[in-house]
Amino acid sequence: MQIHGDNSEVGNVVINFSENQIVEGNAISHNPGSSEIKINEDGIYQVSYQLDGNTTTSGRFNFNAILVINNIPQFDTLNEGAVIVEDIINNRYTLTSTVILRLTSGDILQLEGLSQENITYPNARIDIEKIG
Repeated sequence: MQIHGDNSEVGNVVINFSENQIVEGNAISHNPGSSEIKINEDGIYQVSYQLDGNTTTSGRFNFNAILVINNIPQFDTLNEGAVIVEDIINNRYTLTSTVILRLTSGDILQLEGLSQENITYPNARIDIEKIG
């Protein structure tokens, strides 16, 4: 399943995904506009995401992302990206990651952007494939 999002939230937020682009099979489901991706079949899944962050803040800030399963952050999926900004306006940064997860039917998967600073998340993409 390939899902895209566009978010205007700021700081620490669970990312909403506005549209499903490629859906094959029934192992995964998602309602457009929601942050929740439902796992419908037990298995091994490859999860890849791209999360864009944008800020007009100058100075140093942190932009991180983490996968969350059933409202529990999966700390081994934490993706940290320290960004150093001088006096540039409209700085953009992208985090990408690919992980392999064992998921169970009924699990809810979410992507969370983590930042204490004034960061918005204008674009996000997550690709999930059942591989075993």
